[in-house]
Amino acid sequence: MKHGVCIRVLGNLTLLPLDIQRSIAEAMTMSKDNDKAFLNVCFAYTSRHEISNAVEEMAEGVEKGLIKPSDISESLLDRCLYTSHSPDPHLLVRTSGEVRLSDFLLWQSSFSVLSFMEVLWPEFSFWHLCAAVLHYQRNHDAITRAREQHDLEREQAQRQADYD
Repeated sequence: MKHGVCIRVLGNLTLLPLDIQRSIAEAMTMSKDNDKAFLNVCFAYTSRHEISNAVEEMAEGVEKGLIKPSDISESLLDRCLYTSHSPDPHLLVRTSGEVRLSDFLLWQSSFSVLSFMEVLWPEFSFWHLCAAVLHYQRNHDAITRAREQHDLEREQAQRQADYD
């Protein structure tokens, strides 16, 4: 595809009409090999459902003998989430003046810069985006340090679990 965008639609797609499901599947299939950018569209999505679905997947793996209970880790949970094939967001913009995430990408945004805007989505402009990017730039170093520290601790915990 022209711009190399991988389209991912996240959520409980079984709640959508079949024709919409087919259109989504076609768009995702056509763009699956693109890797210049990722467009994640959340449809019928909540973080609670995503995380509980990932936990159910891991429990099923244990039940079927595919994994051991000791294999369950933060890293495995990451790989069971809808977004497992996409990088975590670096910047999350919340419009409407709300200062909450509303059950949206809670796991993935733990090391994202959060930008809360008073403007409603239909009025969100290029200038609002510039303000969000400036906010991101001002906070980038602190978030990067926190993410790197977390990754290091996660690696160490995994090594220890593998050793035990």
